[in-house]
Amino acid sequence: MNNKSLLLNGSFFEDEYQKKVDKLNNLEIKTVYVFDHNINPEIKKLPVYKIMDAISKLDKYERNFQIGSMVLNIRKREKNDLMDNYLNRLIEIQDFNLGIGIGDDKYEIQKNIYENNIEEVIKEIIENKDFEKNNVNLIIGGSSQKLNDLSLKYGLGINQWEGSPNSLKLKIEARSRATSKELNVSYCTKDFRFEGEKISQANYEIIYVLSEKKSFNKQIDEIQKYCLN
Repeated sequence: MNNKSLLLNGSFFEDEYQKKVDKLNNLEIKTVYVFDHNINPEIKKLPVYKIMDAISKLDKYERNFQIGSMVLNIRKREKNDLMDNYLNRLIEIQDFNLGIGIGDDKYEIQKNIYENNIEEVIKEIIENKDFEKNNVNLIIGGSSQKLNDLSLKYGLGINQWEGSPNSLKLKIEARSRATSKELNVSYCTKDFRFEGEKISQANYEIIYVLSEKKSFNKQIDEIQKYCLN
């Protein structure tokens, strides 16, 4: 199985995105993820897509890859808004890879947050009748032990944003001893030559993060050269 995926940069849909999606369709990739860029943009002066608009555009397009979110911060929206206008709508998408988290001080300023309990949100998601029917893959994004323990408790995926290959290896080993889905460990990186210190690619999904600092075409050329051979 192909375990390599992409995370779109915030300005992806600003110009000729149909041609960009065509180019992605020609790659052998597992999933194309979108991020909540309006919450945490890479470059603040550039325009960014809204996560639900991006998902809607990708879902309507004929494509050779799955789609997903990586990750949606559940504490940035009021609970009813979060469930009704985001999570419940995403669960309706077949084979959707739903990444959620609670934010991280290292990567975004934690202000204007709601006290939404992530375990309660997890329970509401997996108890939704569409969750199993549509084969939704729920992924927890974050580095804390609490989040790691929750992913193991409920047999869910775990995502690591950059960080040490050793930490990635420990996550893989922990899940190899548990009864959970295959490919339930993923790793986000901006390094297109990342090799994970030779960790078997069969054991985790690697998500290459597209940046605003290089052109789309140049980054896709690099990914084809270094990542997909």
